[in-house]
Amino acid sequence: MDRRGRQGVSAPGAPGPSGANQLELKTPLHTMAAFGVGNIPDSIKNWSWNAFVLFLYAQVHGLSGTLTGIAILIALIVDAVSDPYVGFLSDRAQGWKYGRRHTLMMFAVVPFGFCFYALFVPPQGLGQLGLFAWLLLFAVLNRLFITLFHVPYKAVGAELSRDIAMRPRIKAFGTVGMQGARIGLPLLAFGHFFLESASYSRGQLDPANYPPFAAAFATVAVIAMVINIAGTLKPVVGIERLEPPRPKPRIGPVAALKAVISAMTVTPNVRRSIFLAIVVFFAISSISVLRVHLITYLWQTPPDLTGWLASAQAIGAVIGAIVLPFTVRALDRKRCIAVGMCGYTGLTALAVLLPVFGLLPPPASRELAFALIGMFMAAGFLLGIYLVAIASLASDVADEHEVNTGKRQQALISGFGSFAIKTAGAFMVLLTGIYLDIISFPAGAPVGSVPWEKVEALAYFSAGFCVLGCFLVLWVASKFDVSLDKQREINRRLQAMLKAEGTSTA
Repeated sequence: MDRRGRQGVSAPGAPGPSGANQLELKTPLHTMAAFGVGNIPDSIKNWSWNAFVLFLYAQVHGLSGTLTGIAILIALIVDAVSDPYVGFLSDRAQGWKYGRRHTLMMFAVVPFGFCFYALFVPPQGLGQLGLFAWLLLFAVLNRLFITLFHVPYKAVGAELSRDIAMRPRIKAFGTVGMQGARIGLPLLAFGHFFLESASYSRGQLDPANYPPFAAAFATVAVIAMVINIAGTLKPVVGIERLEPPRPKPRIGPVAALKAVISAMTVTPNVRRSIFLAIVVFFAISSISVLRVHLITYLWQTPPDLTGWLASAQAIGAVIGAIVLPFTVRALDRKRCIAVGMCGYTGLTALAVLLPVFGLLPPPASRELAFALIGMFMAAGFLLGIYLVAIASLASDVADEHEVNTGKRQQALISGFGSFAIKTAGAFMVLLTGIYLDIISFPAGAPVGSVPWEKVEALAYFSAGFCVLGCFLVLWVASKFDVSLDKQREINRRLQAMLKAEGTSTA
């Protein structure tokens, strides 16, 4: 029994590990599967957001690209600022019946589903300012509610196991869940909802297709949230109950800001993680934000192959995520990050530029579509390697920070990463919206009617930022002070700390 009169358990009502044995926990397959499912809601939000929000409001509804970019920028900045605070709150919460992670996750489920639907179904006749206000309101709410779920969710992944070999497997399940969703989402979207009709040769230009799309995807996200919460609640709450009692912490914004500054100062790898997330997302979002524009106007992909092209990257990423942790026992995080991201950005930039230079089959041809599917599958394989490596690295950095401070702050560290990603994404979307206005890219234009020089300008913009991001990733990754030997030493020190905690609460 601990000082709070509770048994040391890994799940409520069941015997479990104590003290240092937490470092040796082997996570059951069904728990890892539930953890993987938990990545689906954020994947739905991210893929739908990147693929359709800018396209829907700027191309379909005719909202100014600059106004669209400003609304998305504000939403992403609010979202980014909220991430570290939600992580801080989740780390420090005490006495919640369903634990400091899952209580917040439960609160997000229904509101997120509603706000996701509303984002993609603006009322007709709003005008420029009305569309701007609707986009701003539901973009902010949509992203705040997914933050309440996803930031604690990522901390759950760090807490399920600290074992060096087990952790990449847990992260691989998360990556498979994320990329598996990104395989199914485009196939479902373009194969069922965005179909060509007599009025629209490309279904993504038809505003009537968005309400059923939004309703279906919101429902899937809500179901995935429920499955994840049900599958990971007991073991994580059990681990929380093993922790020694602590004084009631301050959870206000000022205390959160102090914790953020302290983490960046005490553990330099936290600061490096933020910079890495920024440059990586700059590279990735330069393509993802304009993917539907490129599919529609540059590659002019046949409708029956559009879903497969949009899914190809995710198919490759799932293969990469599955292969890596089970074939590389000692995962060299830095090398995998460099190889994965450079290979991904290089192949992606080539997929954009080679058609412009006439070095691939012509637009609208099936031969071009098949060539691009192959290139994006290869790029996705390398991206999957990167995703597993960076997720494992983030958990390692959280462990290092715990050793440095004596406090578990996995959610705060996860919030740092989300803050950086969303900040980079916000400015990338704003730049893209402004650029669409600068080149006067026509809204609602049928396929084949846009002047080719405007399509080329879009391709150069997208590929240029992608290549720039690659070089920045290499530079930032080289600054990390991480190695497997260092992580083993961190685990040894954690083991000693947990033994001391177990002794003090015995």
